[in-house]
Order: sequence, then C-alpha cells, then structure tokens
Amino acid sequence: MTEVASKRFAATYGLVALSFVFLLLHPIFEFAWLKMESAVFFSIGMMMICAFVWLYASSKWKAVLPIISALIAIVIFLWWVAK
Repeated sequence: MTEVASKRFAATYGLVALSFVFLLLHPIFEFAWLKMESAVFFSIGMMMICAFVWLYASSKWKAVLPIISALIAIVIFLWWVAK
C-alpha cells in the first residue's frame, strides 16, 4: 500500500474517531449540532472506508463482507443517533 493510500485510510478513521469525540462531548455541552456533526462525520468516514476497501481489495468478493458490515454500521449508528 502506498503512502498516499495509508494517509487516506488514516483520514477516514480520523473522521469516525472525530464523530465519537463529538458524541462524547454532546452530553457535556448539549449542543444539538454536536450530535448532527457526529452523524455526518461517521457517515462520510464509513462511506470512504467502503470506497477504499473496494478500490484496494485484491478480490472484489473479499471486499463485499466488509462493505456490507460498514453499511450496517452506518444504519445502526444513524438509528441510534436519531432516537
């Protein structure tokens, strides 16, 4: 994997981590936008992870399970944030 690809992966996981930081800060400051931004960053990060897994997979069949898992994670996370 090239250096650029590893930076892209780090950036996507950084978005997911930032979304969890916003979720942890939401009960403290109680700003509505923290929860919304958390959902946006998590969704973008997981979609980028899906794209990078698909692009860099040695076999497209091996990429299907992680992509389906990531999409399920997006749905569960958005359902949990919306309630």
